[in-house]
Amino acid sequence: MSNAPDVSLFMAFSAGIISFISPCVLPLIPGYLSFISGVSVNELGQASAQNRLKVIAATLLFVIGFALIFVALGASAGLAGSWLTSFRSILTKIAGIVIIAFALFTMEIIKIPQLYNTKRFNFSKGNFGLLSALPLGMAFGFAWTPCVGPILASIYMVAATSQSVNQGTILLGLYALGLAIPFIATAIFFNTALGAFQWIKKNYRVINIISGVLLLIMGLLILTGKLSEINSLLLKIGS
Repeated sequence: MSNAPDVSLFMAFSAGIISFISPCVLPLIPGYLSFISGVSVNELGQASAQNRLKVIAATLLFVIGFALIFVALGASAGLAGSWLTSFRSILTKIAGIVIIAFALFTMEIIKIPQLYNTKRFNFSKGNFGLLSALPLGMAFGFAWTPCVGPILASIYMVAATSQSVNQGTILLGLYALGLAIPFIATAIFFNTALGAFQWIKKNYRVINIISGVLLLIMGLLILTGKLSEINSLLLKIGS
């Protein structure tokens, strides 16, 4: 991946972490861990060794599930970009403008009503347990797309401008990794994570502004063509 922008790789991974702490994902994490593992929410923080291993195993299967979906999205974005090679300049500018719009939405400067919609699972119908963790993770990859839409779509647009299946796959793979690591960390350090969740909830406004600024920088770099210049500079520094 010698032509891949290093800055984009960092941003893709960071975007995954930001998606995890979004208001429509973070509050439901305890419920998800309980649902996929069959261990009640009340027992997650004081689970036996056997149940703790069950929670961790279910979480690993769950994140593999949504990672498969996001990686497939990245491959499709890179493939679509490769078909539009002759329109690369136009595609890059469109991507930059769209990402800037998403940045303004994230900072609540503009409103895009369609992006407020999301689909959620109904946890009231019982726990399916370990065997369901992988398919539920794949369903998560689809169902939560509207919720994390601005961030995910921005990375998708970057993948499309890369015009390479491999680059698109790696970008969305890093996004999935950024989303997966906090999931796994929460499963392992549940009580500590709950304390962190409370702090995050109290600072959602600040987090949204920081997230929006990062997207804005990405959009401006893509729109002006500076992203590749920065990458070239980084390659020279590293060589």
